[in-house]
Amino acid sequence: MKTLFRYTPGEKAGSVDGLNLFFGALLGANLGTMQSLALVDYGKIVVLLAGTVIVLRMVSTAERRAKVLGLIVVYVALVGANFFLPQFKPKGLPDRDLYKLVATLAIWLVFILVAEFTPMRESPRRD
Repeated sequence: MKTLFRYTPGEKAGSVDGLNLFFGALLGANLGTMQSLALVDYGKIVVLLAGTVIVLRMVSTAERRAKVLGLIVVYVALVGANFFLPQFKPKGLPDRDLYKLVATLAIWLVFILVAEFTPMRESPRRD
């Protein structure tokens, strides 16, 4: 039973790739609803989302996990400030769309962290 909750390296890579593909498409759908944003605010959101994708991908590939976890903390604070502090919040973005975007990023982050910190086991040998 214990082995059911452990990934092989291939299963881990597949789950992380699947999560990234799904949530990347979901981010694209979210961006498609933001026609009312000024170009500068739209660009700011795209840069923040690109950084988020890079940080989440680094979780999967970095050898120095502590450094990446620190980067996640900094990035979550940066994204949070841009989405929740009135002076940084993108003008023209309805709160409903903002909260959907934040929920998407938060769920993605949690899923990636769970996938990354689930124990791994050796691949079964095929002879």
